Amino acid sequence: MDKETREMFNAILEEMGRMEDRINKRMDNRFDGVNSRFDKIEARLEIMQHEINACKLDHETISLLIKKIDQHDQRIEELEKKTA
Repeated sequence: MDKETREMFNAILEEMGRMEDRINKRMDNRFDGVNSRFDKIEARLEIMQHEINACKLDHETISLLIKKIDQHDQRIEELEKKTA
C-alpha cells in the first residue's frame, strides 16, 4: 500500500471512529432519558401501590365497623323486645 492510500484509509478509519463516538453518545443520551422515564414511572407505581393498600385497609375497617353497627342494632332490637 502506498503512502497516499494508507493516509486516506487512516482518515476514513478516524472518521468512522468519530461517527461511532457520536452515535454512542446519542444512544447513551436516549437510554439515559428512557431510564429516567422508567424511574419516574416506577416511583409513581410505588406511590399508587401504597394508596391502593391504604384504600384496602380503609375498606376492611369500614366493613368491620358496619358489622359492629349491625351487631349493636340487633342487640338494641333484642333489648327493646325484652323491655316491651
